[in-house]
Amino acid sequence: MVYRVCQKGEAKTPAGRILKRDIDALESQLRSDYKDDPQHKDFTEDELPRLTVNHFSFEKLHHVMKNNGKQVLGFFDELTLLYETIQHGKGKSAVDRKIFLSLNGGDSWDRAFQNGTSSMDRTSLNIAGFIQPKYVVDLLAQDDADGFLDRQLFACPAERDCYIKDMRLVPDTTPRPLDIFSLIRGIHTDAGEVVYTFDAEAEDAAVEYMDGLIDRKRAVPDDENRRGILSKAKGQFARIAMVLHVLNSTVIQAFDLNRAEFNASVELNEHWHSKHISLEAVTNAKTVMDYLIDQKFALMPPEIRTPDAYVHPVPQVPGCDDTNSETGDEENNPAVAFNGHFNDLANTGGKFIKKLVTHGREQLSASYVAQRHLMPSTRTPGCSNPYKVEAAQAYIQKVCDIGFGSVERKGRSAVFAKRKYEDLADVARNLLVKFNVKEQEYKKRKTCE
Repeated sequence: MVYRVCQKGEAKTPAGRILKRDIDALESQLRSDYKDDPQHKDFTEDELPRLTVNHFSFEKLHHVMKNNGKQVLGFFDELTLLYETIQHGKGKSAVDRKIFLSLNGGDSWDRAFQNGTSSMDRTSLNIAGFIQPKYVVDLLAQDDADGFLDRQLFACPAERDCYIKDMRLVPDTTPRPLDIFSLIRGIHTDAGEVVYTFDAEAEDAAVEYMDGLIDRKRAVPDDENRRGILSKAKGQFARIAMVLHVLNSTVIQAFDLNRAEFNASVELNEHWHSKHISLEAVTNAKTVMDYLIDQKFALMPPEIRTPDAYVHPVPQVPGCDDTNSETGDEENNPAVAFNGHFNDLANTGGKFIKKLVTHGREQLSASYVAQRHLMPSTRTPGCSNPYKVEAAQAYIQKVCDIGFGSVERKGRSAVFAKRKYEDLADVARNLLVKFNVKEQEYKKRKTCE
């Protein structure tokens, strides 16, 4: 379930119409093919393929999915209509809400009717559409006991207005959404069931990222809503990687097909789609998933932390109190207590050094490194927070000691300033090779947050 968050005046209705128009065109093609098939000469209107619904009762939804390969897309111009359908209270059924969640997870669905029971296995109900920020904030302020909000992804990019005088006609060689939708439909219909797997490099990167999500969840001991979001994020990340992989190959193929219509010399690749998800797709999926998690957390109330009075007392570990602080006082600097955690970074810390030096920023504060988990966990007995700023200070100092930068002070903050690739000593460059960091990865810069 992926929702675009927009304020009033951002033209969400026209944008939705453009997407829906091409989805409807593909649906019309499928219906026409169905009618022309001699096997379906006695068809009824209810049997015709459907790709989308924009309102439904659960009885009608079961009927639509049953006759449509157990799948359908719910597309909503205003998603508050969907919430009204499945929200608790107001005479709505909690059972229907539970069914909705299970359908999104691909579960089987049995429903009793007057003339018997109807069953489906491996369902696929996806939801997309638009919603206003106010409603998202209200939703995320609720207690999410059943995981309803965990399954929803909200994207709210900055508003971008386009003046009419700056608008340009789309070139003839640019494929329509319909072209891309048709290719996606084709590779998943003609080949039967399609199972996607990660290639070797992509699998290593995916496992590393999903393990990192587990670490992030462990670092949130008290806020159940945030823990639920991070738990669901592993599966969402894998799906996003698959979607980006499919989109990449189909968009490239759609452009090639369109160019071939205008230029006979264009050669088409017969093996244009792979069932192995690439490292590029995984890398992009990590960026998208981090963005969606950060957006969701920003729209939520402040993180819940259990008051000390309700926590069973435990022995205090030096440098591990309940607060994060940054100080330039070297004599009383609690970061010193964490130095022992990072004594062998060159041999054991490659995964995290790679995260740090390929993040894209030239400077990173210790608090940022701790918040984004760009460092190893330092969980110790009596310490509930394994990503303290003091630990991050010690970590970035050790990274600098092996040649990747310097520690600068900005007020009370310690900041990691990454060394330019051209200025790295041979020892540091050899470590990059060891950590599987390519030169272009090290040099990349993040242009937006």
